Amino acid sequence: MHKHILIETIEDWNRYESEILKVFKDCKMIGIDCEWVTADERKPVSLLQLATDSGFCVLVRLFLLPVWLIPPALTNLLADERILKVGVGVAEDANKLFNDYCLEVQGFLDLRYLAKDLKEFQGKNMSLKSLGRELLGIDLNKSRELRCSDWNADKLSEDQLKYAAEDAVISAKIFIEIQKRNRNWLLMDSDNFLKEIETYVDVPFKQVLVNNNNKKTVGTFSLKKPHKTRYSKPRQRPMYDNCQLVAPDGELLCSCDKGKAEWYVYKGLGEKISDEPFTVRLNFEPSGRPTLDNVFYTMEKSNQCVVCGKTENFHRKLVVPSEYRRYFPNLMKKNLSHDVLLLCVHCHKKSNILDQQMRQKLAELCDAPLGCRKNVKYKFNPELARVKSAATALYTNGNKIPEWRQQELKKVISDYYNISEVTDEILSEAANIEVSALNDSFVPHGLKVYQYFCENGGLIQLEKLWRQHFLDTMQPQFLPAMWSVEHNHKRLALQVINHERDVDFEESILGLTPELVEEIQELNS
Repeated sequence: MHKHILIETIEDWNRYESEILKVFKDCKMIGIDCEWVTADERKPVSLLQLATDSGFCVLVRLFLLPVWLIPPALTNLLADERILKVGVGVAEDANKLFNDYCLEVQGFLDLRYLAKDLKEFQGKNMSLKSLGRELLGIDLNKSRELRCSDWNADKLSEDQLKYAAEDAVISAKIFIEIQKRNRNWLLMDSDNFLKEIETYVDVPFKQVLVNNNNKKTVGTFSLKKPHKTRYSKPRQRPMYDNCQLVAPDGELLCSCDKGKAEWYVYKGLGEKISDEPFTVRLNFEPSGRPTLDNVFYTMEKSNQCVVCGKTENFHRKLVVPSEYRRYFPNLMKKNLSHDVLLLCVHCHKKSNILDQQMRQKLAELCDAPLGCRKNVKYKFNPELARVKSAATALYTNGNKIPEWRQQELKKVISDYYNISEVTDEILSEAANIEVSALNDSFVPHGLKVYQYFCENGGLIQLEKLWRQHFLDTMQPQFLPAMWSVEHNHKRLALQVINHERDVDFEESILGLTPELVEEIQELNS
């Protein structure tokens, strides 16, 4: 079945969905690959390719689809661990899909684990191109012009579409070819097959080149920790028990979970006075009564998605992400439940993706590159990369390289090590050299943003920015009563003005406005 389906809109997907699902679910194994644009830094995945060995291929231009409208059927297909997704470097693609679109890929298998014992690849770096050439006799076009072409173009060229489809189709064909060569793998659902590949499913591939006395190049392979789902299971139990703590005179102090309320009874600090709602009256005078913003914590809260109102399967949403909040003074870390909201699975994924847009804006505003970019936390050393590349070439294709070229490559290595002869030991060391080093001047994105706002506008502005972003992007219809972009800011101003002992930081980092200070002074007087 030679057919390529290009998905650029939700309508495109809806038109072909039934056909796509029927083909993929019947075959139990699909090839997978991704394309993206890399300029100064990697952009989100542009194109997702899924294909069968028979030539049926679906090309999904993810960057054109609204993230909150990515078809659930596609999400479920990628997450279905019963369908193998095979490719080269598939773990890296899975990570990119998750980081960029919260798409969870489960049941992935790197073809290099299956090919590592074949004689054609002993001691060689295995790329999709080399696998295709050695196993299928197919020479894939891996020209830089196509690999690095504009995958975000308004219209993809025929060459781009062919290149992208071939990668996924060839991945599936390679899997079938390797399966044919192993007599124990006659059926995909056979015990022998499933038992042997189980070790490698959802495990990133890593190959380290070593040398065996110049007689033969040998590849050693290491398994990383097994892949675990990166998207936690939704919460099944209610988050809010809406139990009540009241002062000795009966004034409502706060709404809390049952465990906290029962603790006061267990410790002899209060007594239960009601079962519905479960209410505990304290037998001591609390340190403070609800005032100003703290009245929020006396309100009853609903166990429903604050955006759409669904009443089951929730995730906790941190409106101000912890990568920023963690650097705030302790006084701004208290009473965080205001900024912890319930979202259903769909709304939570949508919100997380939209948060990336805000992170990118902050990265540009604060000159705070996102920490997920490897070349930020690590310094790339071009000289070491040349040495490693030269040694790897000699390792993998030494006897096929013209003598003059071998000498050029050896000179790169000898110049770096300042030696006259490249020995086997030096060649082994050079082939495994680390081309990146920790960047001592690296500052995490969250810390740099925090530092910027401490000096420009204050942390209150950063807090308001994230809260307003949530309101603007998600337009929640079921927020708790009294939820506010300004929450706790009056209370902070009051504590600063009254010089309370909890203010153990330079108050200027808050960014209290003159209007807010004046308002609190009037309340004090």
